[in-house]
Amino acid sequence: MSFKGLTHPYDGSRACSRIYLFGHTFRWAKGDRYVAVMRGTCVEQRRFLIIEDRLRPPVLEGPQPLVDAIPATHGDWSDTDLLRSMAENWARRCGRA
Repeated sequence: MSFKGLTHPYDGSRACSRIYLFGHTFRWAKGDRYVAVMRGTCVEQRRFLIIEDRLRPPVLEGPQPLVDAIPATHGDWSDTDLLRSMAENWARRCGRA
């Protein structure tokens, strides 16, 4: 799955926000127009600033399939409340909440 405006989820070269909800990882990279949705608890190569982490095993490292991409039409990649809201809306639409 490829989207123009979505950094490859396994690149790890851009700052990003990430949230783990509903059995998925939601990742919003700086400058991206989409939020990447991956199945499971996925981590990437480098993680520098972690304010709070509650990872449920198993934690998956390395490439994981991209399940979906959520259009991020407004806001900033570092707005974790907005990221949570987009994840919750996605889960409701997909019947996963």
